[in-house]
Amino acid sequence: MIAFTVLAVVAGGVVRGYAGFGASMFWVASLSLIYAPASVVPTVLALEVVASLHLLPSVFSRVEWRSMSLMLLATLVTMPAGVALLAVLPDRTMRIVVAVAILLATAVTAVGIDLARYGGRRKALVAGSVSGVVNGSTGIGGPPAVLLYFSPGKEVAVGRATLIAYFLATDAFGFAYMAVYGLVDRPVLLHAAAFVPLAVLGIFLGQKVFGRHGERGFHKAMLVILLVLGVAMLVRSLIP
Repeated sequence: MIAFTVLAVVAGGVVRGYAGFGASMFWVASLSLIYAPASVVPTVLALEVVASLHLLPSVFSRVEWRSMSLMLLATLVTMPAGVALLAVLPDRTMRIVVAVAILLATAVTAVGIDLARYGGRRKALVAGSVSGVVNGSTGIGGPPAVLLYFSPGKEVAVGRATLIAYFLATDAFGFAYMAVYGLVDRPVLLHAAAFVPLAVLGIFLGQKVFGRHGERGFHKAMLVILLVLGVAMLVRSLIP
């Protein structure tokens, strides 16, 4: 169990350092196989805050602040509804919800829907609203934002930088919301403290890979891994 946890946290950090997103899906999917989702989600949000703080200084000048601010506003308005679901649903139900959310997010990300033609504020507000509910309840609200900023026609470096800034804000607020709901307890804080060095190591390795190889082949491998983890969690949840 310890070896699997260490590997999962480092691997998620590699994903985050490389792509600028995806770690929360990876961490929630893998760690929820061992720990209760109500404990995993706030832990993952804490790790995501650390990851964004680590990455933001190097990409700050490339952030698309205007659209990110609109999406962030919508996210913060809807996030409490998602946190409320996490606080009241049983562990088995939350595992199923998380597994289905991961599989849907993986499928949508794999399809690569072109959002570039849908312009303006409405696109950012819709993406932010969906992200808020999903992020509050499962900790994986990234796919709508990913679809928005990695649509065809968007510069990859700009999308990556904007997602890093966006996730820093949403994950920090999400963690605060969960603290208010009593979901941030001593085990969550201990897990977060233990996992941070492993996550930072993974982020460092991911940045090195991004600097050398760009995006070649990585996203496909990540989607396959997430698909396997999502199916494994769903099977584990459905079998008594």
